[in-house]
Amino acid sequence: MEVSAEAERYGLVLRNVLFVVMDLAFSLPRVVTLGIGALLYTRGVVTLGQITAAMLYIETFYGPFDRLVGVVDELQVGIASTTRLLGIAEVPPDRTPGTERPDGEELTGRDLRYAYREGEDVLHGVDLALRPGERLAVVGPSGSGKSTLGRLLAGIHAPRTGSVTVGGVDLVALPLEELRRRVALVTQEHHVFRGTVRDNVALAREDADDEEVWRALATVDAAAWVRALPAGLGTVLGSGHHVLTPGQAQQVALARLLLADPHTLILDEATSLIDPRTARHLEGSMHALLTGRTVVAIAHRLHTAHDADRIAVVQDGRIVELGSHDELVAAEGEYAALWRAWTS
Repeated sequence: MEVSAEAERYGLVLRNVLFVVMDLAFSLPRVVTLGIGALLYTRGVVTLGQITAAMLYIETFYGPFDRLVGVVDELQVGIASTTRLLGIAEVPPDRTPGTERPDGEELTGRDLRYAYREGEDVLHGVDLALRPGERLAVVGPSGSGKSTLGRLLAGIHAPRTGSVTVGGVDLVALPLEELRRRVALVTQEHHVFRGTVRDNVALAREDADDEEVWRALATVDAAAWVRALPAGLGTVLGSGHHVLTPGQAQQVALARLLLADPHTLILDEATSLIDPRTARHLEGSMHALLTGRTVVAIAHRLHTAHDADRIAVVQDGRIVELGSHDELVAAEGEYAALWRAWTS
């Protein structure tokens, strides 16, 4: 944090210096020209018309200068963007796919520990075994490690210690295509890519035909508003084109997920950025998507936990309670306190 704050302060100083220099560069020639013109006018050397002409010549100089500054600014932004791309290309692979294939759909995590900074674990020896087809809700206070656990269960990150396996095979040992056919993560951050509605939905499976795309949209209750678009599936989305509401964008993401057809879904507060009414509607339309799949739902809204088969309460990087809604309420522990606060 100290390094980041110091870098931010240094950047602010540089910006302030740049603004002062720019203001002087734009204003000083005007002041100098006007001052010299006034002095020469008092001595009868120049006329008011000549002073005006000189000021107009100075003003015409600023157009090209301003454009030059804009080009330099765009060039710097381009260099920074290119550097990011080159940096990503140089990141070494975080996994080495093996040849072993899973035998089953059981997702199991054993002794899971993970640290974003060396020596500062945010998960502390978590053990979790998912039953095929069950719905597990993960609840707990912000910063307790819920999202980190979800990313480990989805194979996004490899645990520092322990392992996450599906069908007895380590997730990070699976090729990415195989991994995403088995386990998928849906976060609260949904993205609409620049392209048609069909392109956005079929991104998960490019060989899907229009009938399959429509079926996926209908399953998440999105077919009606897509048909009402100017060109239906051919309507172009993204920057400068048709803009979707947050609820519609999330429905497109869910339809995309439906085409991918993984057997295990990790939902990391997938509707938390949407208004409550739309969120409830979306959660209703997700019923068909979730049926028959193993689901891990990470959420603050406890009505999601109430409907789950089991609930895991995460606190300070550990699962402190695990059981059904009725069992945990009867236990009068952390979950019972959360439930009372939610329903009061």
